[in-house]
Amino acid sequence: MKLETGLAVASIGLSVMFVALIISLFNFLIGPEGEGPQRVVDPGGLLIQQVSISAAPSIILSAVTFVMSRGYGNKLAALLILASGAIMVAGMAAASGMLPQIQDQYRVGGITVVPYLFMAAGAGVIGIGGLLLSISSRRKSAGQLDDLR
Repeated sequence: MKLETGLAVASIGLSVMFVALIISLFNFLIGPEGEGPQRVVDPGGLLIQQVSISAAPSIILSAVTFVMSRGYGNKLAALLILASGAIMVAGMAAASGMLPQIQDQYRVGGITVVPYLFMAAGAGVIGIGGLLLSISSRRKSAGQLDDLR
């Protein structure tokens, strides 16, 4: 397995971890019976921690994978990057559906913004994955033309 493919696999893992962490945080903030958590919590601090542990590294690994393989294309890495972005977009869409259930006192600045911000970031990751896939397709078809000569 090439290094770029391994980085793309790590990006998928971090995307899954981010989605799971955000959904569990939102479930925690909704609380039992929709009354919020039963203890004192700093949602903003938890959110910063989750973004810095999983979301930012996932996006960075996707970008590094793209930069490493854009010269020659890597179809498997491109598909994995596409999957990573799709997981992030779908997970953040699910999380944004949970926002109305969170009480106002727990909706600090980032809580309401993060799902939409990372939906856009996931769309960007899908874009670079699609671009890498098109580079891979062009390189392969150009190589097949050379084989015919």
